Amino acid sequence: MSFQQFILRWLASQVMRKAKSEIFKTSPKHSESRSNNLSVSRELCCANPSEHVAEELEKTEVEVGFVFAMPMEAAGVADVLKQSQTTKGNGRTFHTGNFHGFRVALVESGVGQENARRAANVLIDVFQPKRLISAGYAGGLTKRLKQFNVCFPEVLIRESDGKMLYVSNSIPENIELLPDSEKVSSNSNKISSGSAKLNGKLILLTTDEVVDSPKHKLLLNRQTGAELVDMETFAVAEVCQKNRIPMLAVRIILDTADEQIPQDIQRLLKNVKKGNARLIGSVLGSICSRPSSILDLFSLRQRALRATDKLAKHIAIELGHREKEYRQG
Repeated sequence: MSFQQFILRWLASQVMRKAKSEIFKTSPKHSESRSNNLSVSRELCCANPSEHVAEELEKTEVEVGFVFAMPMEAAGVADVLKQSQTTKGNGRTFHTGNFHGFRVALVESGVGQENARRAANVLIDVFQPKRLISAGYAGGLTKRLKQFNVCFPEVLIRESDGKMLYVSNSIPENIELLPDSEKVSSNSNKISSGSAKLNGKLILLTTDEVVDSPKHKLLLNRQTGAELVDMETFAVAEVCQKNRIPMLAVRIILDTADEQIPQDIQRLLKNVKKGNARLIGSVLGSICSRPSSILDLFSLRQRALRATDKLAKHIAIELGHREKEYRQG
């Protein structure tokens, strides 16, 4: 995951809602209510959302299931749902409704592979989608990918063990594990040049940590051949492979390969996991020491909102094309 994504996920959290009055005023259009304007909402109190939400939700079939990590990433799709309903469990939110003629279910999984894996399993168990889409922001690892580029990666790599999955963008989609000889280890310098399947394919790397500097991005690109990075897609693909459900990966580039995290925002990142009071103090301290940091946060939020809307539009177009091809086939 890139530092831009990490900051955005923090901005979408309860901590940001508590601190926003000291940071900046949001207009109605860009307020947190963007993803809270759905027609029906109900709360579920459950000890383990990955298990008990599945028991509480009414089982129903949908055509497409979406896995987004956080509300800001899901907002572009969630905001345009018709006949929508929202269900909330412990730290997890589900939306259902009609998206450009498709009956869909969305889950806001939370950050990281384990959260994404559990959420995808619940989504499949409850809604039985015909296909899944793993969508959201990504960081660029090469200069070829520009800000707001919408990407459909076909090769997925997990950084922790080098495991690789091939996700076909053909109709119908399929997922397959690449042979051991084509795996990428954490110590390798490049992907096996003998792999015909990798030639010309866009490669996404799923990591467990923040990718916070151009130097780190360049290193990951050289080690794996990946051109973009996130924290969830590989886990969703594994779930889909296990359940034999087609999957499409759709990511929009939020930060480019040559972007560097400012030092004061690095301090914010270090305090994200240390509690609300510590984080709010860090925010206010950064503003006092460098008032322009407020502009960095506001600019990042505006960038994210633009990316979210563009991502939703491209997903709608892609679904339309694929449905047409399915019918013709």
